[in-house]
Amino acid sequence: MKIKIRNHALYFVGIFSYIVSLVPFHVNFERALLLLPVVLINLPVLEYLQPKVMSLRMKWTDAGLAIVTGVPYIFMISPLMVVPVLSLFLSLLLFKERNTMLGNVMGTTFVVSLSLVWGNFVKNQFLLPDVYWILYILTGALYVEYKIPFRNLDKKVTSIVWMVVVTMLVYLSIDSPLLLISLIEPSIRFLNPGDKLRSTKEISTMGRNIAKRDAIFLVILIITSVLAFK
Repeated sequence: MKIKIRNHALYFVGIFSYIVSLVPFHVNFERALLLLPVVLINLPVLEYLQPKVMSLRMKWTDAGLAIVTGVPYIFMISPLMVVPVLSLFLSLLLFKERNTMLGNVMGTTFVVSLSLVWGNFVKNQFLLPDVYWILYILTGALYVEYKIPFRNLDKKVTSIVWMVVVTMLVYLSIDSPLLLISLIEPSIRFLNPGDKLRSTKEISTMGRNIAKRDAIFLVILIITSVLAFK
């Protein structure tokens, strides 16, 4: 298997999800170190398999690679695993139905929702930041799909989903209201997503801008989580 990094967004999201799984850093660091190589192996394998899954052209060797890569998760089984499993199932189902747009959204959600499983494995007792991260990235994936010129997605979808997300997070954050600060910038962006891109040439620039905003969101989420957990 020859791997060349093309999907930089996958690596950003994957590494950021690993970091989120450790927040606010009161975890079993031996387990965190054990988990790191698993994550670093998962990401290039996911990049390799993604186009094959999207086109429904996986070979038996590809399926075998996916199974071998998933072996470490036998030691991470918990009820929280239902979230990534369901996200993966929906992604595969949507790709089968030729709905690439929503298949991509659920595929991205699958990757970030692994942070719940990772967080549980490293004995993280404060998984609310993971919930924030997953719902933020889910909405962000819809935002990206809306912005792409050839995607047929109403801008209201992003706004409505984000309003539901904020409502959920406000309820979940009754005991940790500081985390709500992290929602300010995303709310401005998602509630008023603006016009679609004029050209596909602008997608790479948008991707870089979104990566910067994701990093800012993550930093604010980490700071507020650390303060809230004291």
